[in-house]
Amino acid sequence: MLEPIESEKSRTRRTCGRRGRRRLIGRRGYPYDADVRAVVLDADGQPRLADVPAPADPMRVLACGLCGSDVEKIGVAPPGTVLGHEVVAQRADGIRVALIHHLPCGACERCLAGHESTCDRFAAPTIVPGGFAETVERTEGLEVPASIADAVATYLEPLACVLRGAERVPRGRVLVVGQGFVGRLFAAVLRERGDDVYATDARAERAGRKPDGTVDAAVLCAPAAPLDAVAAGGTVLVFSPATSVELDLVYRNELTLAGSRSATPRHMREALELLPTLDLPEPTVLPLDRFEDGLDRYRSGRALKVVFTP
Repeated sequence: MLEPIESEKSRTRRTCGRRGRRRLIGRRGYPYDADVRAVVLDADGQPRLADVPAPADPMRVLACGLCGSDVEKIGVAPPGTVLGHEVVAQRADGIRVALIHHLPCGACERCLAGHESTCDRFAAPTIVPGGFAETVERTEGLEVPASIADAVATYLEPLACVLRGAERVPRGRVLVVGQGFVGRLFAAVLRERGDDVYATDARAERAGRKPDGTVDAAVLCAPAAPLDAVAAGGTVLVFSPATSVELDLVYRNELTLAGSRSATPRHMREALELLPTLDLPEPTVLPLDRFEDGLDRYRSGRALKVVFTP
């Protein structure tokens, strides 16, 4: 369990609560004007429970999935960072929404060319302070139907990222390298559209069917780049930070290298339509105060997908 970081304001608030000078409400007994609880990176860049300022126009977080990019930022992102972007929240009117992580302008040269994630506006945060918190500032999202549970609805954001990346993968025989959660999403999406899908993973228990010859394309969802498995003239999609690429094979076999990162509102809408049709692994759901436990399960491979609930 995470050790909380207690600020001076928190200590003052706790003392006032004991003296009965504030009416205590809420399931954690917080004062009516209290800040919200979140998982915050401390001075060493490590996640700890702490109070953060309450949003002025809040939405209640129902669930937030742990992404590999969140894990990469631990120990790297600035102190005070609240991670988490695979968020399902509840608006004031009770409607559940899957939050949109980034918003491109949709009109600049990069957006019109299909490179929305490189738009100057794209980097601006839309989920504030971050998804691993009790509430976030009101922002845009897609309504989640009642048939999709909170934890599974957190799949919409990573699925949207995969759908955008899959558009750059030619149809045919496709090798998905890495069978973590995103690799599973890629395999499911490619099978759904009719591709002949193969899957490898450093963990033998996660690996799928090995290719019986060269493939038309490879999707790199893990730090490995078996370019010799791709037929001449084929395509390699880099979807995660990968190992070194053998450029001699790219040159001699005239391979096409493509990158893809994040999603757009259009892909979020497509993900909402597709998600109920896919056969995907169930998440490991833990309360936010067990973040350290969930992080360990993810890193050790004991959990394919971890979702936290405040």
